[in-house]
Amino acid sequence: MEVVISLKNISEIYDNKIRALDNVSLEVKAGETIGLLGPNGAGKTTLMRIIAGQLQPSSGEGIVLGKNLRELLRSEERFKLSYVPQENIFWPNLSVEENLWMMGAMYKIPKRELRDRIKKLLEEYELWEVRKRLARKLSGGMQKRLSIVMGLINDPEILILDEPTTGLDPAMRASVIGLLEKLNSLGKTILISSHIVEDIERLCERVVIMDRGRIIADAPPMELKIKITGREVLEVLFNEIDKEVLEKLGRIAEERDMARAGYKIIIKGDDLIALSNEIRNDKALYENVITLSIRKSTLEDVFLFLTGRLIGG
Repeated sequence: MEVVISLKNISEIYDNKIRALDNVSLEVKAGETIGLLGPNGAGKTTLMRIIAGQLQPSSGEGIVLGKNLRELLRSEERFKLSYVPQENIFWPNLSVEENLWMMGAMYKIPKRELRDRIKKLLEEYELWEVRKRLARKLSGGMQKRLSIVMGLINDPEILILDEPTTGLDPAMRASVIGLLEKLNSLGKTILISSHIVEDIERLCERVVIMDRGRIIADAPPMELKIKITGREVLEVLFNEIDKEVLEKLGRIAEERDMARAGYKIIIKGDDLIALSNEIRNDKALYENVITLSIRKSTLEDVFLFLTGRLIGG
């Protein structure tokens, strides 16, 4: 497949000292759906803005749709890319339909073609019934849906979505996830940033994990889990974790096979049932256990083992 995004040694430094991105290299092929996963402040938004041509890096080189980063916004290729930031991009006092007309006019789409495209988008993404409603009077989920659909008005080859489900209640989030799943079937190149593990696992065929301005892992979700944690982990929730608890666990499992998240210890290994039984058989240790279970591993576990921290902090 054709490489549509190629970044080499990209760094972005603010105020001569804050390193938002640190020597990032990334290749994206046409048609891939890639998730940028990491905590707030990991550099995801900065990276997306650079790819979209909205921010020039302090150093490094990049090619997007055949144009280098400095040429992108001055070229026709800019019309083949859409960036939808975390904040809503609509005009609040315009109707849903008027917002799409306004966005289409900015892309200089011919009027007849734009009319047909707006009708199709409104129907396909379930906005037809609210097309005359002011954007500011939509629910949070519908506002996010409108922002994403506005990003589709130019039929982009590359669609960049920054935290599209953040701040939504479960029902609204499910609605937006449904929209994004529909986009997955269109064959477009899609980049989605999020700190919500479940969304990335559900939507993306490849995950780029970022932390403190660097890419620390890049692979399909299952491949990352098999490599870093295994398919399953043992999760132990304690009343408290003191030096004695850690010493006892250290005699049961290797230190490198354990990761701590508050009062939880996540353990990986080839025989989790045996490890579980060893904990149960240590009466003093088991008295301090609230729950003990073997479960499927997640990308949150992967991040925890890579960094020693949870994505949510």
